[in-house]
Amino acid sequence: MLEKEFSKIGLNNNEREVYLAVLKAGKVSPIRIAKETGINRTTVYSIARKLAKLGLIVEEVGAKAAYLYADKPESLFAIFQKEEDELKEKQDLVKNIVEELKKIPSQASYSVPKIKFIEEDDLTDYLYKQHDIWMESAITRDAIWWGYHDSSVTKTYEDWIHWSWKQPISRDITVNLFSNENKEEEEMNKTHKERHTKLLPTGNEVDSSTWIVGDYTIMVQTRTRPHYLVEICDPVFARNQREFFKCLWNKS
Repeated sequence: MLEKEFSKIGLNNNEREVYLAVLKAGKVSPIRIAKETGINRTTVYSIARKLAKLGLIVEEVGAKAAYLYADKPESLFAIFQKEEDELKEKQDLVKNIVEELKKIPSQASYSVPKIKFIEEDDLTDYLYKQHDIWMESAITRDAIWWGYHDSSVTKTYEDWIHWSWKQPISRDITVNLFSNENKEEEEMNKTHKERHTKLLPTGNEVDSSTWIVGDYTIMVQTRTRPHYLVEICDPVFARNQREFFKCLWNKS
């Protein structure tokens, strides 16, 4: 009787048989239940204790013999009430845990670097694609494009540089770059007034570019073939590089 239904609410076959036998009898001893159901007497006692905890039956003790009697069938709702109470208690515990965890200071300075390597065949497209992303990141910091710029970038990707200054977002950006001596750099600075370059001291030869733009550190090699770009997205690393170039710029 109702095997599937009782199983779904958490009572196995033996527990169902004991409960129904007690319900039918009204008041009965565990020994009688064992005889009627064919379930071992020790098992009946164990099941009776579980059903009593669930609020489905009552164990009457104190007399010479123990007796069991069932509450009204509506007492089955007590199973879910108990689960609801336990769930509510767990929810309250989780809320308390969350509030305590919020008080623990997070390691905001820690970040996982995201690194990309771009080969020459994809480099031009990547410069155009990534331009606004770099600029938006720079605006969230100091709105300055820092670093060292090798003049070979200007010779090879001059069109991209002119294009970048025509983009609306570039109006909010200043470029402060160290560079090697080159007429193209001087002409580029004259054309774009917010672009500034300073020469490295004589005898210092650097043949690849390093740009710091917001949270990005971008290394570009265009002096020899094949060209390539390495992009590191890491706020902590970029901040340290930015401070380094800022210090050099202010002292030069």
